[in-house]
Amino acid sequence: MRRIGSESWRFSHDIDHTLHALLYIRDALGLEVDDAGATPPRLSGDVADRSAMLDTAIRRQAAREWPSWWQAAVAQRARTELKPRPSRAGRHEWMREVALRHHLVADPPEWSSLAERPALRAAARLLWDESCRWFTPARQPYLPPERGDVFAWELVRDAAERAGASHQASPGTVNGCALVLVVDQAWWELFAPGVALCSVSAATNPDTTAAILAEVFDSHLAA
Repeated sequence: MRRIGSESWRFSHDIDHTLHALLYIRDALGLEVDDAGATPPRLSGDVADRSAMLDTAIRRQAAREWPSWWQAAVAQRARTELKPRPSRAGRHEWMREVALRHHLVADPPEWSSLAERPALRAAARLLWDESCRWFTPARQPYLPPERGDVFAWELVRDAAERAGASHQASPGTVNGCALVLVVDQAWWELFAPGVALCSVSAATNPDTTAAILAEVFDSHLAA
C-alpha cells in the first residue's frame, strides 16, 4: 500500500493480494461470471488452466457466486484504504479491526467465510496457495526499486487541489483511493464514491490518470 498527500488531502493506492487471488481463481477455473457489475478484464501474464479441477456444475455455481465475493472483497479493501490511519496509541486496535474485516472475505485454510457458498469454498481451497505464488512475481515489476509510484505524485497533487478548489472544500475533506490491478487493457471504473478500480496501464497513462483522479476526488466530495 502507498499513501501520498499533504497533511490535509489524502490519496492511497495499493496492489492487493486478495483481490488478485479472487481474479486468479476466476481466470484459472475459467469462471464465466456475470459482468453486469463491470468486473475487471483477465489478469495479465500466464495463468494456468485449472478448469479440469472442478466439474462443470460446481464451476457454474462458483461463477454465480463469484461476483458477490468480489464486491465484498473490494468493499473491505476500499474501507481500509479510505479510513485515516490512527495514531500510534490506536494502531493495535485498528490493525485488529482490519484483520477481522479481512477474514470475512478471506480466511484460509478452512474458508469458514464461504461456508454458505460451497462451490466457491472448493475453488478457494484448491487455488489460494497457487494464487499467492502467482501474485508475488506478477506484482514485483510495479514496486520500488523497479519503478516509482504507479500514480505520479504531481498528478495526484494537482487533481486533489483542483477538486478542493472546484468544490470549495477544505483540504482535509479531499480523500480517495485506487485499487490497482495487474490486468489486461487500460481499464478502470469508479467502484464507490472516492474509490476506483484500475489496471496498471490506466494508472500510468497521464490522460487516464487525470480522469481517474478527478472522478475519485469529485465523487468523494459530492457524496
